[in-house]
Amino acid sequence: MIESSTRVYAVIGDPIEHSLSPALQNWLIRRFDLDAVYVAFRVIPDRLKACVDGIRALGLAGINVTVPHKQAVIAHVDRVSPEVERLGAANTLVPGAEGIEAHVTDPVGFLESLSGERERFRGAAVVLLGAGGAAQSVSYVLGRLGVAQLTLTDLESGRAERLADLAQRSFGLPRVTAMEAGSDSLSERLARADVIINATPVGMSPHTERSPIGESGLLHSKQLVYDLIYNPATTRLLADAAARGAAVKNGLDMLIEQGVASLRLWTGKPLRLGARERGQLRSYLQERL
Repeated sequence: MIESSTRVYAVIGDPIEHSLSPALQNWLIRRFDLDAVYVAFRVIPDRLKACVDGIRALGLAGINVTVPHKQAVIAHVDRVSPEVERLGAANTLVPGAEGIEAHVTDPVGFLESLSGERERFRGAAVVLLGAGGAAQSVSYVLGRLGVAQLTLTDLESGRAERLADLAQRSFGLPRVTAMEAGSDSLSERLARADVIINATPVGMSPHTERSPIGESGLLHSKQLVYDLIYNPATTRLLADAAARGAAVKNGLDMLIEQGVASLRLWTGKPLRLGARERGQLRSYLQERL
């Protein structure tokens, strides 16, 4: 029941109608017995500063930030976490007595989502498809996991090169190479990769027939293929990988874990989900896709 004491959390973005965050966070709010509610607001880029001013004026308790505001919002807050300073993007705003502090929970969301697969990354050769904001957070975590070789590619000219430079210079990755999408050299890296991660929107609903990898024959049973897309739950890439015997994973657990991390920041409580609860939440969200 909503009372005058109920804390208000929200997600801002443009567009926002497709967001699973309200379903996710309100499920978590009920599970953790919090006096709170979570809503979504469409905020166009020209109104971003006014939105942040409104957060201060209304005393909102916490905000998630999604595209296209993850980088631009940093200019309107009072402080940033070390991870935001390093990555140049934020997805969680924490209002407090000293102003609004920006955090990014995507890295911890990706790390926590790996669960028992973490050891697979140590000394591994990884191909990361995409070099945008999500790929940047993933690269940051790959440095912590002890990846031996990272290959990056992106359709936007120069973006993979910029992330390769950042990953090698700041994330502790010893060998990082940017390659042209569709090149023979990239195909060779894909075939030899221990882990393939898709951080592009290719294959996302409604274009579910598409795959970021043209040749499914490059996939094999010794690989882990992780698609950050969660709608659909099984993308063309994951279906092709599973057919070749690879281990597969979609992005729903990352979404869940970054959401829990946001609630930890807002409440100051050590909130965690057990395996059974995570499975229940995963099923609940899949029904809403």
